[in-house]
Order: sequence, then structure tokens, then C-alpha cells
Amino acid sequence: MSFQIETERLLIRDVQEKDFPILLVQYAEPEGRRGILSYQADETHNRQVLEMAMASAEAPQRQLYNLSVTLKTDQTLIGSCSISNVLPESIETSIGWHYGSRYWGKGYGTEAARALLYIGFQLNDVTEIYADCFADNLASIRIMEKIGMNSSWNLGLFNFIRGWSYGESRPSIRYTISRNQWLENNQSGGRI
Repeated sequence: MSFQIETERLLIRDVQEKDFPILLVQYAEPEGRRGILSYQADETHNRQVLEMAMASAEAPQRQLYNLSVTLKTDQTLIGSCSISNVLPESIETSIGWHYGSRYWGKGYGTEAARALLYIGFQLNDVTEIYADCFADNLASIRIMEKIGMNSSWNLGLFNFIRGWSYGESRPSIRYTISRNQWLENNQSGGRI
């Protein structure tokens, strides 16, 4: 049975093979490349990630949700998002996203990121979730702040070290949110 979750405007579901061509084009867009890791611009790598996403969706103890994001109105595929290392009580759960540039600035990333927190905290009882991005990726930083994440250990040299850990020569920053913070921000018991 495949996974899907709905938000106000989006249907977020397991990646399907029919999604590959659109997602691969979105990963290759010059506008979006400056926000992703160098190896994530490689089509072969991305195809393998998408194939792995389909395989992991079948795992009995699912730890990875690599999801396609579509508009509810007409099922247009606008991008993808993911939550990985999804284990009860985990403090190493991470989220990420990538959208086609024509869908930027419309709030879709924030809406889907809220759904990722719901998947982690409400459906899987993780303890803490983090997201990393390059220090100059202001759009991703805004998403992280809008969903209630806080800057975590983002100090000069440490940002470069985190970037180097990804094989990059650019500083990377981290934002985190705990399950308790998320529940506090969502008094209704954890809505999307």
C-alpha cells in the first residue's frame, strides 16, 4: 500500500516511476542547482535515489519517505520532499525538499515541510528533526523558520565544517525542532 498525505493544496505521495522524467528535469534546472549538493545535480545519482525511494516504500519498517509533491487541483508534479532516518525516539531524523523553479514563492515548500514534521512527529514518534541548507539559501531558511525550526550551532567555522562534511566548500547551516516544540506550536495535537 502506498503512502500519501494531503494538505490544503497538496497531495504528497510515494514517488512513482512515472514521476522520474519530471523530477530529473527539476533537479537539473540551473536555478535550483545552487541550492543542492554537487552530487545531487547528477542524473544517474538522482535516478538511483528515486529507485531507492520506490524500494524503501515497500520496507516493513519504513525509515525513509522520499515523496512526490503534487497539486491537489490537477495532480501537477511540482517537486519532491523527504524525511529520512524515521525511527521512534530518533534525534537524527532529517527533512529536505526540492521544487521546480516555476513553483517557488507560492508557499508549497512550507506546506509540504509541515507535512514532513507531521509524518515524523505524529506518525512515527521521532524526538527531533533537523534540516540543513547552504547559508545563502534564504528561501529554505524561511521555510525552516516558518515551520517552527530554530537555528542550531550555526557558528562561523562550524558552518564550513558542516559544509565540508557534505563534500562542499560552502558553509551549511542547520535548523532543528523537537517533538515538544512542534506540539507546543500545534496546540490541536499536531495538525499538518
